[in-house]
Amino acid sequence: MQKLNLLSAKPGISVIVCCYNSAERLPETLRHLALQQVPAAVPWEIIVIDNASTDATAVVAKQEWDKYGDKAIAFNILSQPVAGKNHAFNMGLKAAGYEFVLTCDDDNWLYPDYIARAYRVMAGDPKVGALGGCAFYEPQQPANSEIAEFSYYYVNGPQTWAETDHWVYGAGSTYRKSILTGLFDSGWDQITPGRKGKSLISGEDTEFCFMIYLSGYKIIADDELKFKHFVPLKRQNISYILGLSFWLSYSHVLMNTYYPILNADERPISQIINDWFFGATKTYLKNLLLLTLKKMKFWDKLTVAEQIKFNKIYGTWCALLTNRKKVIAHHKRTRFVLSNKN
Repeated sequence: MQKLNLLSAKPGISVIVCCYNSAERLPETLRHLALQQVPAAVPWEIIVIDNASTDATAVVAKQEWDKYGDKAIAFNILSQPVAGKNHAFNMGLKAAGYEFVLTCDDDNWLYPDYIARAYRVMAGDPKVGALGGCAFYEPQQPANSEIAEFSYYYVNGPQTWAETDHWVYGAGSTYRKSILTGLFDSGWDQITPGRKGKSLISGEDTEFCFMIYLSGYKIIADDELKFKHFVPLKRQNISYILGLSFWLSYSHVLMNTYYPILNADERPISQIINDWFFGATKTYLKNLLLLTLKKMKFWDKLTVAEQIKFNKIYGTWCALLTNRKKVIAHHKRTRFVLSNKN
């Protein structure tokens, strides 16, 4: 694929913090941003997006930055009344004053050298379009030991797949603003809406990476870009894990608007999706029957692993049931956008 023509943009980093009811999580996140050790020659800013919060997110953001922050660093709070993380991030992207855009979630505690190192990596290689970091699981104490074996469901660990699978998780990632704005200006739009309320649909960050890669850039991760991913007690439970297992599988279906392009699969997208739906329906019904029969034996409780397995199957089937036409149409539009850039 031919590279997009990069727009002229000011060197520096814009940190975007998308927030939904983040009043409790923001103080520590902003404190870690205030502790960043950034060379004076590297300009940077923070943009907090209050995304339809019903708590005191905006008030807390201002109070905390006034307490910790450097007055020389631009700090802006914007209000996005339309719910959905995509809406919040896209507002931040438009407002960003610098070429490198760093996504810091409201529960990401960046190590002191994070911004300086991210800038150095991105500025040092113009072929890098997206850069990921390395998160460490940081459960609120006292941690729920019941979910320790499932901690991989929370964003954490080295991203060893970045260069081969062409994506990095959104938390702590850095993109080139000019590439993303160029894609949006060309008519591309995302198929995933981002998390909204209780919906845990994800994949908007993966979409960015796939399109950046298909535009001719590298997707990499740096294990020395370290941050802690704080997980509050209310998310440390089996119910939340089960929800994640459903929505991650659901979101994976939406990502199949890109996989045929990435894998050079020339089969009609309608054939790929409809054949998958047929197979997924058989798998779902078979497992539903087995699950029902097992639950009828009241002495035989389902294990968490069995519940997760079924939720994955159910999430895949639900997404295919309701989104086949959407995936097919989006795939065709995406191919059209990419073909016009060649």
